[in-house]
Amino acid sequence: MELSEAPNNQKKEETQNEINNNKNNEEKEEEYEILPSDYVKSDYNYKIIVIGDSGVGKTSLTFRATKNEFLDKMNPTLGFEYFPFILRYKEKVIRLEIWDTCGQEAFRALIKQFFNNASLAIIVYAIDDIKSFDSIEQWIRQCKSLCSPDTKFILIGNKSDISEDQ
Repeated sequence: MELSEAPNNQKKEETQNEINNNKNNEEKEEEYEILPSDYVKSDYNYKIIVIGDSGVGKTSLTFRATKNEFLDKMNPTLGFEYFPFILRYKEKVIRLEIWDTCGQEAFRALIKQFFNNASLAIIVYAIDDIKSFDSIEQWIRQCKSLCSPDTKFILIGNKSDISEDQ
């Protein structure tokens, strides 16, 4: 009799855990709301630059984060692309000005102006491209020389979804 009760208790516990997880996920989803990109008022403004070598997937990441869409093929960014992203989080409106920069060497002088006043620099490399990994140090040096001392950095290794045999 004890053996048959244990699985039932375990099932009840698992079911209760699923209910709690669903409630927690629903609460988390309700914590923020994405607002239209032309929403005017904001409590906080943050400038984010996305940098890295050409072809590492900066635009794909930015597009996915701001539009929740994934495109298999993207054209190379020439110069920069601007993605406003505005959300309400815990009764505060946060405006993220995301600047997706090109990675081509020829345009690097052009993108230097986007480093000014950046709150966050996202440095992206492709995990299947050692050259892009080797460039991280150069990107960090450039950020440190052009950004404010308060600028934070995030390093993202991208393209983990691409199999090694491709």
